[in-house]
Amino acid sequence: MRLTAITCTTPERKEALDLCKVYVDRQTRKPDQWLVLDGPEPMQQKLKKAIAEGQIEGDFIVFAEDDDWFAPSWFAWCEARLGKGYDIVGQGNALYYNVAHRWWSNCNNHRHASLCQTAISKKMLVHLWRIIDDFDCPWVDVQLWGMDARKYMHLPKENEMLLVGIKGMFEQGYSREHRQISGAENEIDYDLSKLRSLIGSDAENYAAYFHGEEELLRLAGAL
Repeated sequence: MRLTAITCTTPERKEALDLCKVYVDRQTRKPDQWLVLDGPEPMQQKLKKAIAEGQIEGDFIVFAEDDDWFAPSWFAWCEARLGKGYDIVGQGNALYYNVAHRWWSNCNNHRHASLCQTAISKKMLVHLWRIIDDFDCPWVDVQLWGMDARKYMHLPKENEMLLVGIKGMFEQGYSREHRQISGAENEIDYDLSKLRSLIGSDAENYAAYFHGEEELLRLAGAL
């Protein structure tokens, strides 16, 4: 079976894509195709075009967001479960970490995984295309996981995370707003110890994105 990884990015997100390349290159199961959809269009439009044009070659498709961290075993984990006949697999209990402000929070999602923490079988592409084509539905992941299909959801404890949603590398998207929409109380990570506990030495890849001690104190209510 062939495995395709899909990453949507833009030219101004080069730093994120460079890190993503590191994480893809060290996967224990290398993708047969890594489709990098690079351009100014929104993610949904890129995916819709790739599906319509038949660019996606794999039997299994893993969505790899350019600024997220994922473990070296992630692609293999997805393939193993898709290979057992599941149509949608992913990680719930999502943890998001904002590297600019060093806060983190749990999303506690149990019924669906974010698209960036999801993998699907090729037969689900037609459903994904239809969901994207419905412009009244911005939440692609919720609709995809709501389909009548065989699903496998990984609900890890924090020390078992296969992916961590990295926020704050850029201003666009959820980098700033996820603090309000997460639905969970955020915790402050003053010294990167929390991030190190989640992703080990890879935490140092994000140290330079911190906005400074004053911002931490403000978030902690000390200013």
